[in-house]
Amino acid sequence: MNDPNGFHQSLIAYANASNNLIVEHILHTNGWQQDLQKSPAPFEVYFVAIHPSLATLQCHEQARSDRPKGSATQDYQTIHNGLNYDLELDCEQPLKDNVSRLLSAWQKRQSSSAFFG
Repeated sequence: MNDPNGFHQSLIAYANASNNLIVEHILHTNGWQQDLQKSPAPFEVYFVAIHPSLATLQCHEQARSDRPKGSATQDYQTIHNGLNYDLELDCEQPLKDNVSRLLSAWQKRQSSSAFFG
């Protein structure tokens, strides 16, 4: 997906219709974060990074077989560069611990998301 504007605009449409959203979106293309930063103005955003291990990403890459070999390593090394998150989670930690961290951080969140900073 080279032009995510339709996807980004659909998120705004869902939110405008009073839907609460949890969106998984890898911001791997320059400009996508800036595009989204302009869009959700009246909506509350909580930006969470999910950090799987390189071995996990490589395993998923191989199982999918629709990605170029080595793309998992490239993503692992670059995907979070320059992004500001409200919370970062380590996928190597137990799910229960990550859920607890997420809920606790959500309850203590600030009025302004790091996403916009």
